[in-house]
Amino acid sequence: MKATRRETMLAALAVPAVAGMPKLAAARTGGAVLLHDPSLEAGRRFAAAYGGRALSIEGDRIRFARAVFEQRPAFVVGVSRPADALLIEEVAREAGYVPADDARVREMTAAAQPLDPGLVLGWVLMPKV
Repeated sequence: MKATRRETMLAALAVPAVAGMPKLAAARTGGAVLLHDPSLEAGRRFAAAYGGRALSIEGDRIRFARAVFEQRPAFVVGVSRPADALLIEEVAREAGYVPADDARVREMTAAAQPLDPGLVLGWVLMPKV
């Protein structure tokens, strides 16, 4: 199976970009949670790349996000539309999470953005430290 440029970017964005963050080790209270929009091709590829461990973003986005953040994950990585990313981020902020502020995540997201216009690739939320 040949990996496309998009798939390579998605894999690069997800866990490895965040795992090396120094703040993350101190903030861990649970495992990683991966989210994807199953209506997007990029979301389905993301889920497939992680053996189906990524949860589908479905139903009421607010209730869905609250259930995710009640688990107190170490970090949340997602592939979704901007509107879903915004709603999930708002719930995350209420739960004490912030977008990951890591230069590698920003660079890879910027590099991937032209490949899938209108999508948010590699957004990462982590607990405030």
